Amino acid sequence: MTLVGAAVTPVRGQGWGDAIGAFESLTGRALPVRRCYDGAPPASVGGGQLRYDVGARKSVYSFKPTMRTPIATLEGLAADIVERGHDCDVIIFHEPVDDMSGQAFVRLYRRSAPPFRRAGVPVGVCFTNWSCNLPYSDPRSALRHYWPGEGLVDFVAIDEYPIGEITSNGDATPMDVRTRRVCQFADARGVPLGLAEYGVDVSWDVRKSERWLRSVTDWGRARAAHGKPLRWVCYFHSDVGGHYRLSHAEHLDAYRDTARALAVR
Repeated sequence: MTLVGAAVTPVRGQGWGDAIGAFESLTGRALPVRRCYDGAPPASVGGGQLRYDVGARKSVYSFKPTMRTPIATLEGLAADIVERGHDCDVIIFHEPVDDMSGQAFVRLYRRSAPPFRRAGVPVGVCFTNWSCNLPYSDPRSALRHYWPGEGLVDFVAIDEYPIGEITSNGDATPMDVRTRRVCQFADARGVPLGLAEYGVDVSWDVRKSERWLRSVTDWGRARAAHGKPLRWVCYFHSDVGGHYRLSHAEHLDAYRDTARALAVR
């Protein structure tokens, strides 16, 4: 079984709780997992985005520590997650390739992840899938230069959008083809794989975009059939960096079908 959820952002006049409720009304189902983000890590669950999920759903939670973030802050947050019994997967500084070198990220991860892993909170990495497909000779290759090392990562996540592919003459490469490399990498190391962000822009061709969304479902079902289900799948229902809200009926229907298909045990 794969949890299918979303990242949501409020529109004008909405609070975070309102935005979550609006998405649940739109999709006709409770949101079982939410992708959420903070900048500097808070010292407790109540100090950041996790407060909207406790007692309601699982969190796939990213924050961006620095080498100066107090270890006591990380330990306090990990302890509070455990004390509250919150189901939470922690991502240390998602999409690091655009912000730092591989060496810098590995140092940051190895410093920031242990307080959570010691407390029993799963911790992993999240890379843009394009950076996973770069040749190992490229210093931005996530799998070669940003991998923290064996036994230090509880899951691998990717963010994926077919930006620039859906044109009048072109279709987006289906999900199973575009993720082949990261799937092989994760499977060879026995590490679960999750889809932390994905989406299509409302300005793209509707039918071609729908076809790509349905390839996500096909990919997830194939993973499950081989005994390696995706850990979670989170649609990016947001207008940050594009307009990815599920505004077209075809896209909403494809999302609902993904939720139904991947929920099967």
